[in-house]
Amino acid sequence: MMEHTTKASAFNLSKIKAVRVAALMIFAWLISRGVFLDGYFPAAVAFVAYMVRRKRLDIWLVIPAAAGILPYFRRGYEPWGDLAAVILCGILFAVSGRIKLETWQTAAISASAGIICTSVSRLVTAAVYEMSVKELLLYGLLIFVFVFVFDTLWEEKGGVSVRSGRTAGRRGQAFRASSRTAVYTAGELRAASLVSVSLLLLNGLGLSFLSWPVVLFLAMAALAYLDPGTAFLTVAIGGIWTGVTGQGQWGLMATAVIGVATAALAGKKGGFVPAAVLIFTCWALGMAESGVVLGADNYCLLLSGASFLAVNWKFGGKLEKFIATYAGKEKPEKAEAGTKAAKLLKARAEDMEDLSELYSTYLDSRSVVAGQFDVTRQIMEDIRRRISGSARLAGSRSHEKFEVDISVAQCAAAGDINGDCCGWQDIGDGKVAMIVSDGMGKGKKAAAESLMVTKTIISLLRSGVTTDLTLKMVNAVMLMKEDEDSYATVDLAIVDKCTGKTKFYKIGAAPTLIRRKDKVEEVKLSAVPLGIVNGLKVRYVETVLKKDDWIIMMSDGVSDGGVAGGSGRSDVFLSMLKETAAGVRSTDTRTMSDLILNRAADSYIGKERDDLTVLVARLS
Repeated sequence: MMEHTTKASAFNLSKIKAVRVAALMIFAWLISRGVFLDGYFPAAVAFVAYMVRRKRLDIWLVIPAAAGILPYFRRGYEPWGDLAAVILCGILFAVSGRIKLETWQTAAISASAGIICTSVSRLVTAAVYEMSVKELLLYGLLIFVFVFVFDTLWEEKGGVSVRSGRTAGRRGQAFRASSRTAVYTAGELRAASLVSVSLLLLNGLGLSFLSWPVVLFLAMAALAYLDPGTAFLTVAIGGIWTGVTGQGQWGLMATAVIGVATAALAGKKGGFVPAAVLIFTCWALGMAESGVVLGADNYCLLLSGASFLAVNWKFGGKLEKFIATYAGKEKPEKAEAGTKAAKLLKARAEDMEDLSELYSTYLDSRSVVAGQFDVTRQIMEDIRRRISGSARLAGSRSHEKFEVDISVAQCAAAGDINGDCCGWQDIGDGKVAMIVSDGMGKGKKAAAESLMVTKTIISLLRSGVTTDLTLKMVNAVMLMKEDEDSYATVDLAIVDKCTGKTKFYKIGAAPTLIRRKDKVEEVKLSAVPLGIVNGLKVRYVETVLKKDDWIIMMSDGVSDGGVAGGSGRSDVFLSMLKETAAGVRSTDTRTMSDLILNRAADSYIGKERDDLTVLVARLS
């Protein structure tokens, strides 16, 4: 099924953005309601600082964060320092958005802002006596830690950099072992962040009394689906959490640690066995006359045990899958099956490579088969890479830095059928491909050719085939039509949303405009359209785009215009389009595409019009 090929089928991101805004608003409000150290709100400061550092436009999160803190003034608290720190961090990281900061730097700056604002507010309100240096430092430490919690929660799964290539001998084995260790460490961190955020939300809802039942529930889930190490970590976080929220129950924490250790020694015999051992051990310690404050409240054990029993019975498979996926761990049998499948795909890909090399030696039509074998090989390699997990490990990209807002405007030469076709789609690895194709002539025939080209190119790119081979394959397919002339232009742009690097491929296509602030430049490449000559040479122009940069792709009907400035020169009309693009002050891509299209359509008044297509993208 083809996606994003016409204006009517253009994907609208407004609903997704609305859901994101609503979810972030509720999340920010809830975690900002959590009180620590009997009067501090470090989670609010850390969340606003981290989110605004990731994306400056998220400065609006200051509002729900402040809304979560404000009601506490009526409860006898005076969180002026926290409010000031939230506002200061929002402004500070919004202003310095172009400066690249590591997570620890963001954490240190936000912690310093929290300490400074709180100290100043206490001095102004003459409430210094209510604050100790130990409390203040612990407050800053909590902000620092929460920034890392949010970073772990929001980061792209993975975090281990692995270069592609072959590694041999002991050195390769050591490297793979270290990679696995790094993945497991990342899994523990993600599990820790999940526990922390769960307790944060619980605190924001005013249900802190349920902290230990939730901790025990998560510990049982870790024992059943992960490993004892994660269960120990869950209990430790629960103990620390209850301490900083003023509900310290160190005896319960010690009881839970002993229960986890006992469950681990009992062995993993299914989802219910370790959970039952943990609950029984905690109950038995509470019943024993040991003189030590051990054991757990019966309501706590009953609630956590019953909840785990019900959830595991009804949603055990889904819960296991979620925890394993989030923590980056799989069952041994699943991992082994994935490894076998990856080895099988690798062997078959090598067979396809041998066949591709064999058929590439022919100079007749059989050489086309070589490309087909090579396409198959690359698709197999892409699937193997994803199954084996190298896609999760590849690259050190923590998250996508940019969003790409795209709009398209089209106008047919006559009637309702436009001979141009355009489309865009995420093709994996944080990249989005955008394409405009102009079929030969007008009407249904041109529309069919451009649709075939657009759909094939996007599908192959999404399947992992290289751009070079994709374009050569489509060219070979179009050359197979012996009874009629058939060609189509290709204007292809591939944007890396993590780095901003963009490649422009032009096969007989019109120029592309790039707007950087108020300056507009052209991207040109000379090449004949697809379907005319054999042995296509693929070239591209690469540039690095920044936030608020624009890409304006168009068919030749738009770039040439119908007037050409009265001189018969298409470059004159293109200069007019550049002036139009530079003068647009709106940040809406739809506005830009409509203005460019209208300028081109007006130039055809009284003349025969060509098909018109404008695709506009903006990095935000």
